Amino acid sequence: MTILRIWRLRSYLAGLLVVTILVTFAIVGSGILLLRIPKIEADNKVEVERDTQEIADRVEILLGSLEARMALLSEALEGMDLVQATAMLERAAWDGKAIRAIYLVSNDGLVEAAGLVPALRVRRTDVLGSDLSASPLFRAVLESRQMVWGDKFLSALSGAVTVGLAYPVGRDRLLLAEVPLSYLLDTFQLAAGQRTASIWLVDRSGEIVADTDGGQHVGTVNVLNWPLMQAALSFQTLPEVFRFEGHTFHPAVAHSTALDWYFVGGMPAGLENEDIRGLVVLVVAGFAGALLVGFVLAPFWASWLTRPLRRIVARAGQITQGAAGGSWPRGAILEFNYLSADLEKMALTLQERELKSQAIFNASPVPMSVTSTQSPYALQDVNEAWCRGFGRTREAVLGRTATEIGMWRSQEERAAMLAGLQQGQTVVEAWMVRGDGVAVLFQLSRRQVQVGSSFLMVWAAVEMTDIRRISNELRELNTELEARVQRRTQALAAANEDLSGAVAHLRDTQGELVRAEKMAALGALVAGVAHELNTPLGNSLMAVSALTDEVRQFRTAMHAGLRRSALDSLLDSVDQATDIAARNLHRAADLVTSFKQVAVDQTSAQRRLFELREVVDEMVVSLRPTFARTPYKIRVDVPTGLRLDSYPGALGQAIGNLIHNAVLHGFEGRDHGTVHISGGRDQGVVVLRVEDDGCGISPDLLDRIFDPFFTTKMGRGGTGLGLHITYNMVTNVLGGGLSVHSALGTGTCFEMRLPDMAPRTSGPSSLD
Repeated sequence: MTILRIWRLRSYLAGLLVVTILVTFAIVGSGILLLRIPKIEADNKVEVERDTQEIADRVEILLGSLEARMALLSEALEGMDLVQATAMLERAAWDGKAIRAIYLVSNDGLVEAAGLVPALRVRRTDVLGSDLSASPLFRAVLESRQMVWGDKFLSALSGAVTVGLAYPVGRDRLLLAEVPLSYLLDTFQLAAGQRTASIWLVDRSGEIVADTDGGQHVGTVNVLNWPLMQAALSFQTLPEVFRFEGHTFHPAVAHSTALDWYFVGGMPAGLENEDIRGLVVLVVAGFAGALLVGFVLAPFWASWLTRPLRRIVARAGQITQGAAGGSWPRGAILEFNYLSADLEKMALTLQERELKSQAIFNASPVPMSVTSTQSPYALQDVNEAWCRGFGRTREAVLGRTATEIGMWRSQEERAAMLAGLQQGQTVVEAWMVRGDGVAVLFQLSRRQVQVGSSFLMVWAAVEMTDIRRISNELRELNTELEARVQRRTQALAAANEDLSGAVAHLRDTQGELVRAEKMAALGALVAGVAHELNTPLGNSLMAVSALTDEVRQFRTAMHAGLRRSALDSLLDSVDQATDIAARNLHRAADLVTSFKQVAVDQTSAQRRLFELREVVDEMVVSLRPTFARTPYKIRVDVPTGLRLDSYPGALGQAIGNLIHNAVLHGFEGRDHGTVHISGGRDQGVVVLRVEDDGCGISPDLLDRIFDPFFTTKMGRGGTGLGLHITYNMVTNVLGGGLSVHSALGTGTCFEMRLPDMAPRTSGPSSLD
């Protein structure tokens, strides 16, 4: 058996601090280097990749402006003749900074127009008509029909190194531009800015054409055969490092899809990197200083750290021995203060929890007891509610079983309860005997709890005697209520049957009143027709009677001898009588035609295409005899051309009801009044207004005027169905809407908004 050496805390901490410093010197310093250096290397890799890709993106963004110019130029050249195209191309190549030469080429490869910098324009004739079909750039844009950048080449016009750029113009022509290499180099320098990494711009042949090192490698190095470039060209993983001019670099390669050139970046690796060298120096110096300070201060630190902890341990020992009162020590170390405070709180909490648990247990209104977990369940504790409920004292029952106390009414009931508990039941009911000898029904609930290393059974008892009695009474009351509900249901069914009969009778009565209203309107129409026809027919009869008298006088005069004057008088009388008779009979025929159309429309559900003005005029003509006996007037202001595919009968009846309503209610007690009928079109629907200058409608009645049987003349000839029928005709048959606007003393306006085509319904007959 190994015997462990026991250390004092102060000595242990001092030795631990010294060992920690030594281990820190040996391991932690090297660990920091091992962890930090790879992180710096990884950051350098990410940085060089980010810088390289960022420069590539910036170059492409800067070149995007040139591509946008080419796209706008291509759109502008569509549909231009060669003269206009040449002028446009000249302006594009005016300054020569971005474009030194630009050609408009047909799909056959022939140069049709060219724009050159001023110094090269003398050679335009050499360019026009040239065949560029063999150019790889021409073939690439002809095949792809989109923006294409070409390889670096030596311009035949200027002798300068340039890069080709091509863009399609419509379907039949192409644009080819020569971009100076200097423009690309300036763009690269602008995008590169100030960078830690070295960035090289490499063309397809592997030649460095620009760098961020002051141009010292431009045109002097070809990297095409480097493993780095071969890996990039074959889309393989780049090597971790590469060496160049005796230095080691972390590589990064970004490909420009616009130029098809590569951006190669290199970040110094290893100790050649300033960050790594600085880190190594800093870590070595820091560890040396920490080691020196540790050896000097370790004993003092250990003594200072253990002083408050020793006081806390002493106080904990006092509490363990049962000492009460006193405060727990505090010191300058926050964690030790937390420990002291937590221990103090824990001691107080344990005391309070014990007191609280006992208080809750005793204050519970439910009788509760604590027993052992095995039969015969000896009582270990009971609360005050248990003592009251079972009529026994705490001292008399603790340590005894229910059988020993005499709480079972019979052993059979005890056996039944124990059997239920053995089957896993947590709630059982049993009759138990109180201290006064009265048997009471209890519902017993149990739950096992663990206190420390021991297990206890907690019991809760609820007296069920009154609850069981109330449950039986509720069951009887529920049976009685079901009988009452059944009787009430039968009574309600009988009342509902009587109500249904009353509603059916009321519906029949409403139908009869609607038909009576229609018959009254028809009677008024017939009376008006008879009155209106009486005048022309009477005039015709008088003319014919006068002519009969003239003929009789002429025959008498013939017996005395025929004279020319008598014959002329007869002819004049015939002309006058026939003229009077013809005019009055024509008038009667027109009236009959109008009355006939109105009658046909109002007595049938015929749907037809009609002019709104014609239906309104026919309705006004049929009502004019009625107005002839009154001081009221009708004024029509409906334009022609408003054609409807609808039900003219329903529309005419609605107009007639509104006019009749104005005369009956609006002009009551007045010796003048005008009904103005106007119409028009508004927001795709036909609007027809029937407006009067009568007394108006009270605001509190406006919401009720379309209700059935609502009238202000009940018992004086009003049925309250006129506006109700009108509203149903407009909304249900004509498929429109009917609204009313009125103010007391100024009149009332009814507005119908009708669709050009009424919905397909059964027609006006559906309103009967």
